[in-house]
Amino acid sequence: MSSSGVGRRAVLTVVLWVGFWMMGLAVVAALLWLPFTEMFVTGGLGLSGILAGAGAVTVLWALRPRGWFARREQSDVEPLTREGFPALFALLDEVAQRAKAKAPQKVYLSVEATAFITMESKWFGLRRMPVVGIGLPLFAFLEREELASVLAHEYGHHQGGDLALGPWVYRTRRSIALAVDALEDSAFFLDVPFQLYGRFFLRTSSAVSRRQELQADALAASVCGVQATSAALRKVHALAPYWQAYLEQDLVPLFQEQVGVPMLEGFRRFLAEPRRRTEMEQRIEEELLRPASPWDSHPLLEERLRSIGNTADASATVPELLPLSGCVELLGGEREAESAWVERSIRGTLVSFHWEEVAEKVISPGMQKGWAGSDLDPKRMPLDALPGLLKEGEALWNRVRPPGIDVLSPEGKRQQVRRMLVGWLGTALVHRGFIPEVRPGANLRLVLGDISVEPASILRRLSSGELSEADYRAACELMEEAAAAQRAG
Repeated sequence: MSSSGVGRRAVLTVVLWVGFWMMGLAVVAALLWLPFTEMFVTGGLGLSGILAGAGAVTVLWALRPRGWFARREQSDVEPLTREGFPALFALLDEVAQRAKAKAPQKVYLSVEATAFITMESKWFGLRRMPVVGIGLPLFAFLEREELASVLAHEYGHHQGGDLALGPWVYRTRRSIALAVDALEDSAFFLDVPFQLYGRFFLRTSSAVSRRQELQADALAASVCGVQATSAALRKVHALAPYWQAYLEQDLVPLFQEQVGVPMLEGFRRFLAEPRRRTEMEQRIEEELLRPASPWDSHPLLEERLRSIGNTADASATVPELLPLSGCVELLGGEREAESAWVERSIRGTLVSFHWEEVAEKVISPGMQKGWAGSDLDPKRMPLDALPGLLKEGEALWNRVRPPGIDVLSPEGKRQQVRRMLVGWLGTALVHRGFIPEVRPGANLRLVLGDISVEPASILRRLSSGELSEADYRAACELMEEAAAAQRAG
């Protein structure tokens, strides 16, 4: 990495930082000019001078430094140790030697499908050492040399001086955002120049960030080869949105209930699931098809691949990447890897279940407990009461909502009612002997003999009119008959 390139980026960053403060002071000076001129010419202050002076004070208050010199909170997450994970640290040392970089002193295991490098300061900032974070899912779907290319990329940011420039960029962005937030409700549109400068700064600094990413990619390709670097880029781009959806919608709700499941096994099931939830599929597709923006900090995948000399098709679909071939052995295996993250990141103790046990031992008891003894207890109501409850909409929400201030819009209330009734129908079927099934990424399914019911699908079709009330009531008769036969048998 050339020192001239680092120098140019440093100069540009400092110029943008200085420009923000000069612009702010110029606005203050312009506002103060009016009252001083009035006092000099007329010997007194008029309304315009008073308002301008008040505006200057408002801008100065909005520009005050906040948090610049505050002591950073130390993370209470325990880093991985060299003694506990020798294979991983051997790879970190190997890549550092190949990249002619300094190996990190601390390594953290995160849950995101990404990696990062930062600097940790000691002795009042006199000593700084690199700290690396590696996402657990990367060990699941990147091979050893592909993970090495990711590490080399992060080392490239360190060598390129990006870690020194990052805090300047972050602080300036934060100062602009705080100034705009403080001034947006003020009179005379005092926030407008800061909004305009903020857009200019974001566009310019994002362009700098994209160049930094390409230079870090170049180092990774030179250290680990174009093939491994390209494969890592394609896999992370294709699989990260799936992991994020799986994490947020399947894992986190279980963690909140202090329930642990095999995380990486569940992700493989999630990828193989042929009927993922509609809203989940839509979110993944939006992320994968999101158009480029001048505010993006990372270049498009196609540009990153071209920059390292790979002109092949950039797209990669999940079926092409299955079965996943990772390097989780660097952490001692799947169970050890997951335990390492849970022990360091989850407060309290998780009760572990296999995925096949989650529905019966976690989901079903939770649903029944939530409705027991209520006015809408599904155990005491017929299945065909569902259409009537759905029609109540806002009125039903107002009847059963939790106490406190209700800030939901009418549509928000209707959506909450639909989600609530999904649980109501599922609970009603459990009381009638249906067996719940939970698969990562899929809707809750309840099965009794040859009958299989997805409450979320029924609510969606009833709400849209795709399923008529008459057809639903006919289905209810079949479900009640099957439940009666089950009890009689």
